Amino acid sequence: MTADSLPPRTGELLGVGPKAAAEVGLISDLIGRAQSSSVPTGRADAPDLYAVERAFGRHFVDKRARSGVATARDRALDLAKAAGEVSGSLAISFASDVFVSLAIERPWRERDADVVLTTLSTILGTSSRSLAVELLVASLRAPQLLELPPTVALEVQISMLHALTPVVEASLWAKDDAGRPQCIVAFGRTAATRRFRAIAARALDGEPADSGERGTIVAAPVRRWQRPAAALVARMRTRDGASILLSEAADAMGPLLEREFLLQRAAARENALVRATERRLGRLGLDLHDGALQHVAAFAADLRVARRELGEMSPSTTQPHAASRINDLETRVWELDRVLRELAHSLEPASLLRRPLADVISSEASAFAERTGIETRHLVKGEFGAMTASQKIALIRIVQEALTNIREHANASSVEISISATRASVDARIEDDGAGFDVARTLLDAAKRGRLGLVGSSERVRLLGGTLDVSSRLGGPSVVAFSLPRWQPLFAAGDEAPAVELLAT
Repeated sequence: MTADSLPPRTGELLGVGPKAAAEVGLISDLIGRAQSSSVPTGRADAPDLYAVERAFGRHFVDKRARSGVATARDRALDLAKAAGEVSGSLAISFASDVFVSLAIERPWRERDADVVLTTLSTILGTSSRSLAVELLVASLRAPQLLELPPTVALEVQISMLHALTPVVEASLWAKDDAGRPQCIVAFGRTAATRRFRAIAARALDGEPADSGERGTIVAAPVRRWQRPAAALVARMRTRDGASILLSEAADAMGPLLEREFLLQRAAARENALVRATERRLGRLGLDLHDGALQHVAAFAADLRVARRELGEMSPSTTQPHAASRINDLETRVWELDRVLRELAHSLEPASLLRRPLADVISSEASAFAERTGIETRHLVKGEFGAMTASQKIALIRIVQEALTNIREHANASSVEISISATRASVDARIEDDGAGFDVARTLLDAAKRGRLGLVGSSERVRLLGGTLDVSSRLGGPSVVAFSLPRWQPLFAAGDEAPAVELLAT
């Protein structure tokens, strides 16, 4: 097939309008890359990667999934070139990569998955049932899942299990510190009920776990070191092979739970270091409030007394001038009081955590613009409710540190702050149009002089498993960009963790 032979209604086939089809460029890009890479098709009946991708076409409305699909396409084309042909196993691997990329952005609806399976089974010359099993086995162990926070990856696995098997609803359970089964992820409105809990408890104790009814609530243990670490419990429409697939899913969840355990083990030390830093900052805020602010208040009172005494002692000709000078001093004192109070407030962790992140960033940006006269724009988008206290505090502190550096050193006229949250990470970027600097030399000089602002910011991010990058050049611009993985422990210390409910849509 050549570009000239493409169907005239490509956008309709993909389920998107002409503009979106042009943006995605799935068909023409795939064919162009295949031709330029000289990917052989092998046998005449070999699967067509173009057709495999088109089977998913109507789901490409979600722009966020396009990057993952493009990566899957590139990988499939490279593997086809290395293998010398597009084999059936390679086509299924490609299909599973696309399936997972779309599942990460939104749960698959069962009817949508059925349509895709029917189309793919025709393309690949196999039955829908056989294809569903092969697609599930490959998708459950997709490497993309390891890039997500463990809880999000588990949600995606359960949603795919529902889409490709007779599982109606399912939930994952683990024991809390008190040894009670607690629901981690639930798919379906009744998947976290007592019935599911009772069956999960038996599975966690190593006992056979089955509702004993014709239908069907069964459990499969998720093992760690050959012992049940969690239990996957599901209600099924039929027992015909579904329990085997449930066990397959439970086995695939093992590496994700192991990663979760490793994160939890590291979290205690890392959070202790973060809390120690916050205690120091909190103490500084208290010292400002109880020390410097009290002296400022006393100084303001002394000025009021001085104003009165000067009025009584000074000749009438000099009183206006003296009063004007006192007014100037009082204005400066009240401004100093306001700035110190803002600083003390911003250093108080509890105050920052009580307010929505968007409000905190807006306040910081407004205060910065007011103090410096620098035009400051900010954009905060996404859902930040799942961030841990340490993550939220770290994000705010790094923004504060970046703004402080801009105020003191950048000679900038504008600053842009952008913060966005996805299911996998929270990303932030602070850019100014100032004079710029030599990054390596500046960081080295700052370390020698004991000024560890950016180094401290990098350490905060590292402790939370993220990355921070500082880029600049003489003449500007300068950019501080960092990313924090959206990870929460399955159970917060001392709390009963709520289930993450993933409802079918």
